[in-house]
Amino acid sequence: MAATPDQLHGLLAYCMDFAHTMLKDSGEFFPFGATLSPDGDVAAVGGWDGDERPKSQEMYQLMAGAFLAAVGEGRVIGVALAADVNVPDRYNSPVKDALRVQLEAPGFARFIYVPYELLAPSLTVAEPTWVMHEPFAVEIKPIFFPPTED
Repeated sequence: MAATPDQLHGLLAYCMDFAHTMLKDSGEFFPFGATLSPDGDVAAVGGWDGDERPKSQEMYQLMAGAFLAAVGEGRVIGVALAADVNVPDRYNSPVKDALRVQLEAPGFARFIYVPYELLAPSLTVAEPTWVMHEPFAVEIKPIFFPPTED
């Protein structure tokens, strides 16, 4: 069974919502993710290495390994692995900070960047507000669902 565009959008929407909540509550977020089951259920995924302040790259790799295992066992048909990154200059983002979601399913692999910024209180903004800008996608080489040899 292949993931539908609506299901992939659901994975992305979950990641955007969770990142926004974490930014509002904590001002930051560590890598996290979500998976899509063959039944179409979205499940949240987080990593824990026992450290209160984990290293982001290690958490990302920990979850990537778990996603590879889940794909190999046929338990998921789509994955979304999210991280807090700086947008590469070549993409001309309106701001540097971004949620980056590695969104993959068979035949689909993209980095989805969602730039974000904190707007300070002003005449038009009553309290500090996290604003998510328009997402944009970059095609990438698949990691979790590599093309099969015919």
